[in-house]
Amino acid sequence: MERKVFTSKTGEDFSYLSNENEQNDINFVFFHATGFNAETYKILLDELVNKSNSRINLYALDQRGHGFSKARAVPSELHSWSDFLIDGLDFIDSLSGRIVCSGHSMGSVIAAKIASIRKERIEKLFMIEPVLYSYWESLKFSLMSKMKINRKLDIASGAAKRRREFNSLEHALTSYRGRGAFKTWGDEWISNYLLGGTEETEEGNIQLTCAPEWESATFRSSSMDTWKYLKKIQIPSKVIYAEASHTYSPKARKEISLLGDNWKSKCYDDATHFLPMEKVESVSEDIIKFIRDQL
Repeated sequence: MERKVFTSKTGEDFSYLSNENEQNDINFVFFHATGFNAETYKILLDELVNKSNSRINLYALDQRGHGFSKARAVPSELHSWSDFLIDGLDFIDSLSGRIVCSGHSMGSVIAAKIASIRKERIEKLFMIEPVLYSYWESLKFSLMSKMKINRKLDIASGAAKRRREFNSLEHALTSYRGRGAFKTWGDEWISNYLLGGTEETEEGNIQLTCAPEWESATFRSSSMDTWKYLKKIQIPSKVIYAEASHTYSPKARKEISLLGDNWKSKCYDDATHFLPMEKVESVSEDIIKFIRDQL
């Protein structure tokens, strides 16, 4: 996987990883979760390259305010995920050939919206642990937001307090190992997250490129209008999730099964929201099988 730069229609630069080969006609485009970056998923991406015998082009974008992308990211200006959607659409429009869209958590919601809007371009959708509540749950949260009745978002508050600067990569790795969101991650996953999302400071320390304030703002601006997009999707689509998921509600799971025969689901009993990190072998196999079927 090589790191490259994409310039959006507005002239902003975005970093992304790719194994692009002109001889391949299938493009798998992956969008990461809030606070992470493309390189976080390097183990998964490498597995996909190996399992496909390098016959699929993979693209993983550092979304706005994340990784090494340089696009404007001011927390006070972020009120929805529409900026991430527009960025994703620009990126998709820069590609040619057949496209399968995918993502994890927030990234899977962006992928779904893109699939809904670019019907003529996207052939399949693969969602991993989406941030998705039922239609009525989403409507309730949306009304509460408009009425300025703030939902208690511990995850957003926690992100805002996240430590940003460390003495070294080793120091950061030790600080994260076995704790919080990283509790079930192996060291290589944490290292890739750090390699793809830190920069050196003038003092010689390292700091997260995704500012805690931006991560918090992204959580607080969570999309609650996803259903109007999902209802328009007619292409083969699959959702994989953890039984213990805290972002994909039981009611949403039931409702998505009613959208049509093009929607399939798979539940992992012994996993958490960080399904790709915990079950990379199975997840990569699920993705490859899904891509190959019907293509």
